[in-house]
Amino acid sequence: MLKSINEEGETETPLSGSAPDKPALRSPFLRGGRVLLQVVLMLAVLGGSYAVMNHMIDTKPTRDPRPFRANVYSVETVTVTPQANRPKLLLYGEVQAARSVELRPLVSGEIIAVNPKLRAGAHVSTDDVLIEIDPFYYRGALAEARANLAQAHASLTETEARIVAETEQLQSAETQLRLAESDLERAKSLVSSGTLTEKQVEDRSLIVSQRQQAVSQRRNNQLIEDARREQQIAAIESLTWKVQRAERNLESAVLKAPFTGVVNSENAEPGRYVSSSDVVVTLYDDEALEVRFTLTDAQYGRISADTDPLIGRDIKVVWVVGLSSYEYIGRIDRIAAEIASRRGGIEVVARLNPTSSAVQLRPGAFVEIDVPDRLYDRSYRVPETALFNGREVFVIEDGKLSRRIVEVAAFDGEDIIVTGGLDEGDEVMTTHLTQADDGVEVRKPGSRPAHGRDGVAARNTRGS
Repeated sequence: MLKSINEEGETETPLSGSAPDKPALRSPFLRGGRVLLQVVLMLAVLGGSYAVMNHMIDTKPTRDPRPFRANVYSVETVTVTPQANRPKLLLYGEVQAARSVELRPLVSGEIIAVNPKLRAGAHVSTDDVLIEIDPFYYRGALAEARANLAQAHASLTETEARIVAETEQLQSAETQLRLAESDLERAKSLVSSGTLTEKQVEDRSLIVSQRQQAVSQRRNNQLIEDARREQQIAAIESLTWKVQRAERNLESAVLKAPFTGVVNSENAEPGRYVSSSDVVVTLYDDEALEVRFTLTDAQYGRISADTDPLIGRDIKVVWVVGLSSYEYIGRIDRIAAEIASRRGGIEVVARLNPTSSAVQLRPGAFVEIDVPDRLYDRSYRVPETALFNGREVFVIEDGKLSRRIVEVAAFDGEDIIVTGGLDEGDEVMTTHLTQADDGVEVRKPGSRPAHGRDGVAARNTRGS
């Protein structure tokens, strides 16, 4: 940058290409006045600004300090009333078949026919023919037994006929004996008169002896025939049983389903030789299912102290299949014979009611079980969100929280059963408020806080 006049008052250096001007001189006093004027203006501006600032400070309006106001929280509540509450236990168990059987053939032989429905998982009805065994030998055994029985009956008839003949002959012999004895008595009375000789009397005595021997022989023959008849009757009873056994064996050549159920397993094919030790079909009754589950010692002891017995209580069974769940109803039937020490409790068996549901339960299904717990008279039911520190709830009194120590008897889903620490009509806070403490002001949603009546607008904090 070129200066027009240097500090020593030298002439201005001309620019190239321009004509030189006439030199001019500047006074030092003129330059000093200019600087002084600038300083005075700057001080005037600063002083005016300071004066305006002081005036604004002195004339600003005074404001009263905002009064301190405690936060008021909006909470949900429930009014408690004593009543009889029976919570439910959520347990897990396994479905089993209450009625199942392993079918073995009662006779040995070759399988000649198998029911086409005899497959694992198939449904069979009562008296459905499952398999047939070759009946040839059993038909022959039945015919032979019946023939032997008929022969025994014929022998019995023959023996009874001989008994009748022996009875008639005995009667005739006894009659002849009586006549001979009468003749002997007359002969003895005639000996004294000399009408008959001693020899004639002896002859008559011999005849009596012969008649007595004949009667004795007939009686012995009758006893023998009676014994033969008893033997024949015994033989007929034995042969009758053999006929019945042969008939049963022939019937057993056809294996039938003893009840309506589901085939669990099968091992039968035409041409296979089976004996009474071979299991050919396993069957269970799908209308007689039961579920087994375990109660802990504490649960069993608590329910046992109830007035209602454990056996006979209705239960609900839920079977979860994929994204669907199916409910079934049952009743506790019995308690297992032994303590389930490995599982740490008492095993309970419940019988499921037959159902017409499209989805039929199967043994082995793992299910959820709702079991009624003991009954708590004059207890209170409140949501579990009202519980703090495991044994505390807050009751609203005059718009403020008041801490109560309660006795929690049981948990029932999302509720708790309280047996002590509350009174009828208490308004219990159910919102799980982090800032909950004695004296904290609260209000119900949509209502005004208590100090709003004094004309001060109450506002909830954004974090409540």
